[in-house]
Amino acid sequence: GTVWDIVLEGGNTTLQQKIDAPGTVIDVDLEDNYKNGELTNIKQLAAKKKVICYFSAGSRESWRLDDKKFNASDYGREMPEWKGEFWVDVKSANVRRIMKERIEMAAKAGCHAVDPDNVDGYVSNLHQDGYKYDKSVYAEYVKYLAGVAEANNLAIGLKNSMAIIPDVIKVIHFAVNEQCHENEECKDYRPATTAGLAVFNIEY
Repeated sequence: GTVWDIVLEGGNTTLQQKIDAPGTVIDVDLEDNYKNGELTNIKQLAAKKKVICYFSAGSRESWRLDDKKFNASDYGREMPEWKGEFWVDVKSANVRRIMKERIEMAAKAGCHAVDPDNVDGYVSNLHQDGYKYDKSVYAEYVKYLAGVAEANNLAIGLKNSMAIIPDVIKVIHFAVNEQCHENEECKDYRPATTAGLAVFNIEY
């Protein structure tokens, strides 16, 4: 398989360290590379590796630069493990506009692909997003994001969200998974691997 690396918290990681990291693919936080009003480093990094740019497509994070663009009606429950982060209404036209701008920023920065996180708000009987949306709503949302990515010549991955793989398999180019070995879920990626897609795994 492909050797890859992910920079989970990039504040103290230098450009050279990212270039020297193992593998030919690296996943970095899009906004962590935004300094002094412009995106830096990604174009230089992209000259050496395939760069996947991470952003949260399913949540409002209070520390992000575009946080003030969210309306009060755009977000619901706070994530219990992440203070200041709230599930967003993935049907909201304003939320979709914000995510479109993030994808466009990734393209401008020189990313090769995007890694939109938190597209699994349908999980659990309690509907953790607070909107009671089922997986079909999130599958449609991923298809929307994929259309924006395609329009900007970017590949797009699916983060976790194994239940919607069959619904979005034709519009995604890879998957990123967290802890499928620990959670005994790796078999759920068989539709992706059968289709020839890479599945990048993270075990904490």
